[in-house]
Amino acid sequence: MSSYRDYPISPDTSPEAEKVLFDLLAKKSAAEKLEMVCQMSATMRTLAMSGLRDRHPNDTELELKIRLAELLYGADIAAKIAEKLNIPPRHE
Repeated sequence: MSSYRDYPISPDTSPEAEKVLFDLLAKKSAAEKLEMVCQMSATMRTLAMSGLRDRHPNDTELELKIRLAELLYGADIAAKIAEKLNIPPRHE
């Protein structure tokens, strides 16, 4: 069975640099790794919201959050959330 270490992370990263990265990650506790994942998730949501604001400048913050829910969880779940919050459906 192959390991994640058998595949390069990035074509512009040397195998030596990747080894250093993997060694550093291996030393982190589960809690530290979870914190890293949570931070990456928060960053992704921030970037996604920024992109949604750029594409839909007239939307309210709540409408943008419904759009984010659609990206993350799909149209059906986002529609149910919007319905529970009494947000009228979009006609795009």
